[in-house]
Amino acid sequence: MVRTLRRLVPSTKPGRIMQRVLLVLIVAVVVLIGVQRLRHGSQPARPSAAAATASDAAPGAAPATAESSAPVELVTANQLAALVRRYPPPTVLVLYGTADLLSRQLMPGLEQIATRHRGDGLLVHAVNTDPDSASYDIPRFMRSTAASFPAVRLTDRDPGDLGRALVSAGSEVITGDSAYTLPVVVVWDRGGTVVAQAQGMADADELERVVSGVLARSR
Repeated sequence: MVRTLRRLVPSTKPGRIMQRVLLVLIVAVVVLIGVQRLRHGSQPARPSAAAATASDAAPGAAPATAESSAPVELVTANQLAALVRRYPPPTVLVLYGTADLLSRQLMPGLEQIATRHRGDGLLVHAVNTDPDSASYDIPRFMRSTAASFPAVRLTDRDPGDLGRALVSAGSEVITGDSAYTLPVVVVWDRGGTVVAQAQGMADADELERVVSGVLARSR
């Protein structure tokens, strides 16, 4: 009777039990993954940090860049005249425009002059006189012309005000109230006397000869 009973009950091997357990585990994992995907799919995607920053900006505002945040020093005509009168070393003043082709032509040579004679005490001031230029125009202009002068912009729009201020510093390069031609170049010697001045001056070689002569006489 016992033998017959044993024959009727099917034998269960350990390998088959493990297979069934693994199958149950696999099914459970698949179901869990599916539930997690459904949950994530139903939630709105979180914006990235960059997107959040962009959404916080004012509508229509230009994106902030290193150029747009570069500091620009604003000076009046009288402050500019006081600047060139303040120091006894030979001084070169260049008034330029970021959209002026002659100014763009002069700048690389002006940078070389400033670098070459820095040890001789030469001071070079480059001032943008275009009041309509944006703050980022000046650093961009300097970089595109291989120049490293500080970003300085004149606030006075009236040529007469600028001309009268320069007269107080000994220069009559700008007279009357009429428009002037950029770049404007003025050179002072060590005694504060104007030795050269011109409008539309884009010849860096000629400027180098003038500066070298001033420095030679002041030694």
